[in-house]
Amino acid sequence: MDTTYYSNIPVETLSLLDCDVRNFNFIHPIKNIFFDNMEYIRKLDASGKARPCILDNIERSLLCHTCYLGFDQFECPDCDNWNIIPHSCHSRFCNACGVKYAKQLAAKATSFCLDCPHRHIVFTIPEELRNWFRQDRIRLNLLFVASRNTISILTNKSLADKLKKKKLSNTHYIFKGIPVRNEFGMIATLHTFGRNLKWNPHIHCLVPELVYSLKTNKLKMFHHFNFSRLRKTFQYQLIHLIIESGGLSKLEERNRLYKEHPKGFYVYAKSKSTDNDSNNSKNIQGCVNYFIRYAGRPAMAESRITEYNKELKTVSWFYNDHKDEKRYDVTDNVIDFINRLIIHIPDYHFLTTRYYGFYANAKCSILAKYPDNVRYSLKHLSLSPFSS
Repeated sequence: MDTTYYSNIPVETLSLLDCDVRNFNFIHPIKNIFFDNMEYIRKLDASGKARPCILDNIERSLLCHTCYLGFDQFECPDCDNWNIIPHSCHSRFCNACGVKYAKQLAAKATSFCLDCPHRHIVFTIPEELRNWFRQDRIRLNLLFVASRNTISILTNKSLADKLKKKKLSNTHYIFKGIPVRNEFGMIATLHTFGRNLKWNPHIHCLVPELVYSLKTNKLKMFHHFNFSRLRKTFQYQLIHLIIESGGLSKLEERNRLYKEHPKGFYVYAKSKSTDNDSNNSKNIQGCVNYFIRYAGRPAMAESRITEYNKELKTVSWFYNDHKDEKRYDVTDNVIDFINRLIIHIPDYHFLTTRYYGFYANAKCSILAKYPDNVRYSLKHLSLSPFSS
């Protein structure tokens, strides 16, 4: 393989190889929309109204798989035949790279996830809190922490109750520095959008229905998820973290959240497990593939765009609502449509997928020492993971 720069090859040759010019009109409607309205994006960036990551991600996605991001040149030493492979943009805003990123996440998760039923849990927040997280996106980290704390408390109920009596439970990371009795596993990913593209930050979690008992040095099943406790614990943990970060400074604001949401913040977690249920599939590959659909993908699939009218400057698209599963068709002004999409571009270096418990790198030794014949068979759960 010989890597070189595009300046060494004539532009006419690059055009013939389809890595210099792209037809956005039919293949990439979203790219076509942004290509036609780049002046608007540049004005937003110049005026300081757009985050620095927005212009960079849009420009890179437009140049994805073109020579301007570099390419690899392959030559045959015998016949002098050659070909070039243009580089991709690796932007999390790009639809093509987003699909590739999701497949890589799926392969990584399948390689270390236990082959057992997993619970797909979604932690949501009420509408009155959403704008607070948009004002400063660093605050989105609190959603991960609150989700992690909730699952940790749920799997260590007796320890949590004991610390609560001693008033030692109001810490940023619950049980930090305290030996837990049951170690859980969790993969969490952040979504900032709903199907209607509105700002709606929420956390998708993949949690195995097992915990590792440090007392017995064994894995044991953990099927029961108390939904009432799940919702109320998440509500309390998130409000506590927001107060810790300087939000909800007025007592009446906190009281209103508890009064208007007496059952806690909405948490989705399916209770039944069947072979055909992708939420709780006993097949880890199917379970991971279903969950990864919610990770690493852009806010909108290009197949949802039905028309882009350059003359009228409108974009027509559709979505299926979660509540009634009905299709809703929307026609937006092109600028409004662009604004809907760019608010969901993640900031630089912000990790939208995170690993906790024995799925985290820091505690991967639990799974690393787990014998393969036990790892992939539920019938051996009674064995110690450190047995010979």
